[in-house]
Order: sequence, then structure tokens, then C-alpha cells
Amino acid sequence: MEKFLIKFFLALLFFINVNNAIAQTTTITGKVTDELTNEPIPFATVILKKTTIGANTDINGNFQIITATPTDSILCTMLGYKPVMLRVRMGQSQTINFVLKANKFELGEVVIKAGENPANIIFRNIIKHKPENDATSNLKFYQYEDYNKLEFDMTNISEKMKNRKLLKPFAFIWDNIDSTETNSKPFLPFFISETISKIYYRANPKTKKEIIEGSKVSGLENSTVTQFLGDMYQRINIYDNFIDLFGKGFISPISDIGMLYYKYYLLDSAMIDNQWCYKLKFKPRSIHELTFSGDFWVHDTTFAIKKINMRIAADANINWIEDMAIVQEYQRVQDKQWMLSKDMLVIDFAARQEGMGFIGRKTTSYKKFVLDQPIDEKIFKGTENIIVKDDAVNQTSEYWATQRHDSLNEREQKIYHLVDTIKTVPAFKTYIDLITLFFTGYRVIGNIELGPYYSFYSFNKIEGNRFRIGGRTSDDFSLRLTLSGYLAYGTKDENFKYSGGIKYMLTKKPRQFIGLDYKKDVQQLGQSDNAFTDDNILTSVFRRSPANKLSSVTEQKAWYEIEWIPGFSNRITVSNRTFSPLGTLDYSFYKDDSHISPPKSTINTTEISLYTRFLYREKFVYGKKKRTSIGSAYPTLQLSYTEGLKGVMNSDFRYHKITFKIDDSFKLNPFGYTYYVIQTGRTWGGNVPYPLLEVHPGNESYFYDYAAFNMMNYFEFVSDFYLSVYATHHFEGFFLNKIPLMRRLKWREIAQLKAVSGSLTKENRTILQNPNAFSSLTKPYAEAGVGVENILKIIRVDFLWRLTYNSDAYKKLYEQRFPESRVPAQFGIRASLQFVF
Repeated sequence: MEKFLIKFFLALLFFINVNNAIAQTTTITGKVTDELTNEPIPFATVILKKTTIGANTDINGNFQIITATPTDSILCTMLGYKPVMLRVRMGQSQTINFVLKANKFELGEVVIKAGENPANIIFRNIIKHKPENDATSNLKFYQYEDYNKLEFDMTNISEKMKNRKLLKPFAFIWDNIDSTETNSKPFLPFFISETISKIYYRANPKTKKEIIEGSKVSGLENSTVTQFLGDMYQRINIYDNFIDLFGKGFISPISDIGMLYYKYYLLDSAMIDNQWCYKLKFKPRSIHELTFSGDFWVHDTTFAIKKINMRIAADANINWIEDMAIVQEYQRVQDKQWMLSKDMLVIDFAARQEGMGFIGRKTTSYKKFVLDQPIDEKIFKGTENIIVKDDAVNQTSEYWATQRHDSLNEREQKIYHLVDTIKTVPAFKTYIDLITLFFTGYRVIGNIELGPYYSFYSFNKIEGNRFRIGGRTSDDFSLRLTLSGYLAYGTKDENFKYSGGIKYMLTKKPRQFIGLDYKKDVQQLGQSDNAFTDDNILTSVFRRSPANKLSSVTEQKAWYEIEWIPGFSNRITVSNRTFSPLGTLDYSFYKDDSHISPPKSTINTTEISLYTRFLYREKFVYGKKKRTSIGSAYPTLQLSYTEGLKGVMNSDFRYHKITFKIDDSFKLNPFGYTYYVIQTGRTWGGNVPYPLLEVHPGNESYFYDYAAFNMMNYFEFVSDFYLSVYATHHFEGFFLNKIPLMRRLKWREIAQLKAVSGSLTKENRTILQNPNAFSSLTKPYAEAGVGVENILKIIRVDFLWRLTYNSDAYKKLYEQRFPESRVPAQFGIRASLQFVF
């Protein structure tokens, strides 16, 4: 019996030890992803703290560790990323996911000691085979289906920010986000959208058409932002030598001149989707260039890109963007052509380590490829490259469940609910109203928008202190009808000024508007369309000369506008205007050629004009009522014809006027881009005083005006036939980036030249009682300048030289005409504010 008890006791101890050992086994599974892109990170190292037990992630970023070794933490490391350590619950099965943040400053150097760098050999083969691997150059036709998902979030919201006053109304977001098994932080989504499109491409003539069949939007805007979300916006072709992002020409890592800007290293090789591929890492030779860093997998036989993962260089000269990542995957279709199958663009807008950030994620997948099959010509008719089907925004939940390329994960399903909930929080609407006030100048109060705030108070020599109150109806009042107006008063002239207008949208397709406007106010003639308004407080504070060349203007007009297709519109206007000179101006004229009748100082004119604007393939971001052009690859053409109707509403003159303008910008990568404007015009068919001719736009403020001659004063030169040319080249830091101190400041260089040549008939000069009240161009006027932009990211400073009309004789003549004005200087400095990437 004693022996039995001993054996039983020993067996019991054995089973206790076995059970205890089993109980202490820890199983850890998880995934390692990139914080910005959510992409898996292969070959990352995951190891238990203070042990040698660990694992490497597979090609999909997954790992598993099973151990009985006690530990309390697990560490994840990967070259180019900051290490992350998380807690472990011993003796349990658990999922621990790592989210790694890129460390842009940990890209070490690799030294090739013998023979040629094998990565360079592979790179040359990539360049050699680009024509057949780039579908846009190798195929005559192709089509596919596109699924596009766009999300905007406020990120980097820490737990300690939960009770801050600004975020307290949104505290409920912490209840909707589970981050207990990962090192990610809560986020505040405010926009999410999905679109499904059919894309058609034709090589000759090169045309691309997108037809949006489904659109689902939740957030700040409604479905009218659909075209902004389409496949055509921010589409990146890695095979292009330069990749256009936010107006900047980034050098592609597989550009033909890639060797000049990048260093390449061969890291690995592996089988991906049954295709043997090489992995190459690339890093910029100079981090201040508009380049990327990252890696790509390339097929060993066709040398086509299989997958690329890249982000902007750490010191790239670009504003408001903390980080930007691009991920693309390609698949071989019909065993003959590599096609883009997945495309991701993630942008971290000016995030701070200890503050909230703002991230946009755009993910696109491509399926149902049809290659080199002719496409019906009807699909490519018209100039619109994006078409939204009428029922696109009305698709059912069943449609989305079956048509999505990938089902929404649990997090994405929460976002739709979360965004809709956030919009109902009163504080959210308040914050949006404040942002709207800052950017538009108007404060939204229900059906009314008060503003603009910068015109509430101003001052000038004619009116003294000027006070103004005005506003317009908001979108809540009507999406078709807009009413606007203001009332102003000057304490010196003791006169009221006022304006009122009505604008009504007749139809959306095509866009048609009618309007009526009436205004009685003081106005500065001879300003450019880009200049600050006369009653802007900044105009008052930063004048170089007293405002003594103003006019009293009474205007009434009716107009009708139609946009036949996006980018092509006509506007017909009938107006009556009365001008009276104020200050030192004098445009008294004789009503007949005999000069016997007494001169008249008030000009009355009735005009009918037809304005035409054309921008081929122009694209827009649409709001509920308004829209913003995001431009086109083609120049903008504007043509205006005006006829003066003598005798109609007591009009004094009959004449014809025509103007033509073309403006565009073109890139000279990597040397920046050039913006130019060419304009010509003529007035004929009758004798008219100079306010009705071309008063060449001057600038009498210290602010730079890109649409004016900044060294020319108001009313300095007048023409009835003229040709003007503006050209400004933005070097985008090409030279300054090569100077260490300047590279840190991220300043950018500018060079410009502006010139105008014109003439004036004797009849249009001698109609005046005082024919010497202004000057005509006896020779071309020209000014040139250099400058620096991007000072503190928002300031531009120009150093300008007036190249002609600098003689002492001319200055004396100017003083006689405008005795109280400052004589135009030969050199000047102008500044401006601009928000550019």
C-alpha cells in the first residue's frame, strides 16, 4: 500500500507539472503594417523581450510565435521604421498587431566593393523594357472596371486629448474604436466615399473616358463631389519620367534619368504570384529633391514592376505634407500585358507629433480587363472625360454588396455610421462655419452669409472712414437662387453707397444662369481683376499713394450665361454705366468734333457684350451650388466682344471693342514651371474718352499682383490697340535647394518679365478737354523681376525693376498730371501671401 501511494503521488506531481507547462504556453499571432498606408510589411523581425525567441513576418506581414519562455513584452523592428514594443499576456493565445511608423532618417548606406552593382543592371533592363510594360504606350485600346475608395480622417488623437474642450463633444469616438491590441491611435473620420467606374482608353487619338456608375458619399459634401473622387484625379503612372503630385514634378524612381537622382540596391528575391521577382531598394542621392524613397519588386523576365512601395523624400521641398506614400501592384493580364491592379495614395497633411493630424487615403482596385479590343467611337464623343450616370448616387445597398471589389472591413463599416453621427454634433457645424469664415470671408447664419469681414472697415482720401455691411443668401436658403447686397457709408463725403444682385440657376445640365445687378459706389478704375477690392482693409493700409484717382460709378446690368459643355461657356450682358471723376482725375470730353459745345464730365455708356471662355477638358470639384476648377492640361482661351449703343438709355458713345486672352502654365521638369498670359485688344468705330479704352492695369500697393504691372501706377498708360505679355518662371527651389542653409528654409526662386506695346489714335485723345490727362505708349513698357516664394510657407517677395519710362522728362510730365501721387520708381519690392504645396 505504501508503494502504491508513493507511485500515485509521483504520477500526480508529473501530471501537475505537465498541466502547468501546458498552461504557461503563450501563442502570439499578428500582423505588421505601415502606419500611413496600412500595407503589410514583409520580413519584419518580431522578438520577445530579453530572449532570442522570435519570428519574421511573411510576404503578407503575418507572424506567429509559440513559446513557454516567460516574458512581458514583444518587440517589432524593421529597417526604415521606428521600433515598437507592446505588452504580452503570458500563458494565453492572443493577437498582437504592430503598426510601424517610417523613420525617414534610418536609411543606411550600402557599399558595393567589387564588380558592378547588380541593382544597376536590373534598373537598366527596367528602362529598356518600359515601352512594352507601360500599357499606355503598348496598347491601342483597353478597358477595365475601377473601384475607388476615399477617406479623410483627423488622426494622432491621443487619449489625453479626449477631455480637451474642442474635442469633448466628440468623446464618443473612443467607444467606437478598438486599439487595445495594437499601437494605433483613435481617429476622427469626417469623409468617406466609394465609386465604381468603367474606364476606356484609346491610344490614337489619345483619349481616356471614365463613366461613373455608382457613387456613395458620407461626410461634409454630398454626391456632387463625385467627379473629384473619380479615377482621373491624382492618377499616377509609375512609368512616367515625372509624376505630377500637387503641381510638383516628382522624379519617378524608374525615370529614364533615375540614375542621376537615385541609388539602387538589390535586397532579395522571392516567388510572388508564381512569378520570380527581385526586390530593389531605392533612395534619393540628395534628399532635398522632389524624389521618393522605398522599394519595388520587379519580374525577372519581363522586367516589369510587380509591386512598388514609395514615399516622398524626407526633405522634399513641398508644403503642408508631412508624409505621402504610394503603393501600386500590377498583374499580368492574358499573359501578355502588365496592368495596374491596385493603387493606393496616402497623404499625411501637416501632422505634428504632439497634435492632431489630417490624413487622406485613396485606394483603387482594377478588374475586368479587356485588352486591344476596339471600343465603340460613341463612348469617346464629347470633351467630357468624366461622366456621372444619373442614377449613380441612387444605387442600393444590394448593389454595393455585390459590386464592391472588396467587402468593407469592420473598421470601414463603423466609419459610415461614425461620419453620419459626427455631422449631427452641433460643435462640428460650428467648427466648419469658422473654417468657412476664414477661407471665404463670410459668416454663415442660417439662410444668410454675412461678409466679407475684410470689408467692414476701410479708408481712403475721398470717403474718409468707410463702413460697410453686406451679405448673401446661403445654400440653406436655396440651391438655385442667390441674393446679395451691401450698404456702405463714408464719413468724409457723407454719402451712402449700395449694391444689390440676383442670380438664379435655370438648369444644371447644361449649367444656365440669369442675373440682375445694380451698384452705386466709388471705384478704382485701372485695377486688374486680381487686385484687392477698393474697400479691403489691406488695400487701405498698404497703399503706396493716396487714393486720389477714384471714380463714382453707377451701374445696372442684366446677364445670361450658359455652359454648353464643361469648360466651354458663353455669357451675354447688357449694361448701363455712368462714370464721374473724383480726386485728381479729369476726363471731361466734348460731345462733338467741333469742340464748340461745353465739355461734359460725366460719361454715360450702354453696352452689349458677348464673352466666351474655353478650357478643353476642364475638371471641377463640385459643391452643393458652387464649384472649383482644378484645371486642365490645356490653355485657357477667353474672347470678349463689346458694342457701345449710342442713344440707348442716354448713352453718349458708339464703339466696338474686342479682347482676346490666353493663359497657361507648362512644366520644365526638373527646372520648375512657367506661367504666361498673352492678351491683345482693340477699340474702334467711334471716338471715346480714355476710361472706356484699355487702361493698362497698374498697382499702387505694396502687395504683388500677378495680373498687373506692379511698377506702373493707375491711369498711367491708355491704349485703343495693344498687345501684352506676362511670363513668370517658378524654379521650385532648383538652385536654392543646393545651398545647405537655403535647403532648410525651403525657399523657391522666381523670375519674371512683363511687357506691353500699344497705340492711341489722335481722335480718342483729342475728344478730351485736356488731352494731356494721361499718356499713351510711344514705346513698349516693360518691367522685370526676381523673387523668392515659400518664405515661412506662405510669403512671396518680389524685387522688381522698371525697364522703360524712367527718364527725368517723363517723371516731370507725370507730376504735372498727378501732382499728389508718388512718381513711379525704377525699383520696388512687393510682397504677397500664397498657399501652395
